[in-house]
Amino acid sequence: MSAYIQRFPGTRWTIVYGSNEGVEAFALEELNRMVQAYLPYVVEVRQADSIEPEARSGHVILVGTPENHPWIADLLDKKQIRLPNHPDGITAVCFPAEENAGRMVVIAARSPQGVLYGVETFNSQILGSQALPEKLSPENLRAALDQLADFCVEDYPRVKERGIWTWGYVIYDYRRLLDHMARLRLNSLTLWNDIPPINADQVIAYAHSRGIQVILGFPWGWGMDYDLSDPADRQRIEEEVLEHYRDKIASLGADGIYFQTLTEHTTTEMGGRSVAAITCEMVNQVAARLYEAAPELNIQFGLHATSIQDHFGDLKDLDPRVSIIWEDVGALPYTYTPKLEGWGRSFAKTIQYSSELAALRPGAPFGLVPKGWTNLDWPDEFEHHPQYLLGARAPGAIRRRAEQIQPRWEKINTLWLNHYEYAIAFYQSLLEVTQGNIIAQALIEDGLLEECIQPAAALYAETLWNPFEPPEAILTRAQSPYYKDMV
Repeated sequence: MSAYIQRFPGTRWTIVYGSNEGVEAFALEELNRMVQAYLPYVVEVRQADSIEPEARSGHVILVGTPENHPWIADLLDKKQIRLPNHPDGITAVCFPAEENAGRMVVIAARSPQGVLYGVETFNSQILGSQALPEKLSPENLRAALDQLADFCVEDYPRVKERGIWTWGYVIYDYRRLLDHMARLRLNSLTLWNDIPPINADQVIAYAHSRGIQVILGFPWGWGMDYDLSDPADRQRIEEEVLEHYRDKIASLGADGIYFQTLTEHTTTEMGGRSVAAITCEMVNQVAARLYEAAPELNIQFGLHATSIQDHFGDLKDLDPRVSIIWEDVGALPYTYTPKLEGWGRSFAKTIQYSSELAALRPGAPFGLVPKGWTNLDWPDEFEHHPQYLLGARAPGAIRRRAEQIQPRWEKINTLWLNHYEYAIAFYQSLLEVTQGNIIAQALIEDGLLEECIQPAAALYAETLWNPFEPPEAILTRAQSPYYKDMV
């Protein structure tokens, strides 16, 4: 075998990882993809246990947890780095390496999912946001990475569950969508379908490899001619729900179920009782049967405030294991376009009412479906669907659909630039009430995020990650070239 000759002399970078399994395998791919974009040579990637201390040389990036990366554990013991005291807390730092004149980058976390968040933070906020040389030659790009300045980011997500709500059939490439969600550090996807797609188990497995849970949605009487105040109709709903869950969902490996029932209207009372009280009774009845079959089942209940109004106190006896996901509560962030009046409430009254809803069930998460992005064209394009294959469309068709949707995004992106500080204020207020126990599932359906991460979607994700940053910092992060595939 001929001798190995380096064509590109000089100090080189090595990525040293703790684990190459599950979510951390994707994190390693994301890190390698970004670093390799700066370098003309093939980056060496090695497992932490394979490197002896005396062999540590050159520029190095350490990525992993203290449990799987001895080098990171040693830096923590020596107090050269710190980790936030949060399950998904992350640290990303850069400083001179002790062993030589090289640069050391450390991306550390307490969990595999946190490792991914740390990598995406590094990619978007550090490499993806740094000033690039005017001439993007291989030599200049390499110099930009070799001369990486010291930095230190210690952070954690403020909102517990950060996700997207969508009908499944308007996902055109589920792999690219989930990859983009992971880059935005989102961790939940609610998929509503008439019937689960035949590849639902594959979609769920892929989502899990990206640190994203999947909640499968289906109706509990929604869209059907039922009367919730009628015990016979409630019994029929119960049997339909149990059959659908048992036959179509239970075996798929989903992380929970989401349902809506007959509350998407403005009638607040039926038969002398509040819709809230009737709905609470019905949900408890059905949930009790589901919990008999699956005691740990994560059940999320989509509820429209338009039919609840001031009767929300009648929901206090809802089974504490069931999470309420509120819709149509008031102004931004509940409106279909970002505005400060909506569903009969001003922005200030929306915050007040949301805070009252959040305080109704102490210890339970406050769930909501934020809106203001893209949604189905109900009159002209929506259609109930049979069993189908999710997210397997042709690239050319995806590009054409993205071009059709882009005018909507242009309008929405501009509106969010004018309104994003109100969203920041909303989540700041709700976090004071919930201490982070929030489920946010943004309605972004038929938005072609698999083709392009839009600025308004990035603003949403960055706001949920930490709304206590200065507004201009959140806006800057959302504009990272990393989200636009420019690096």
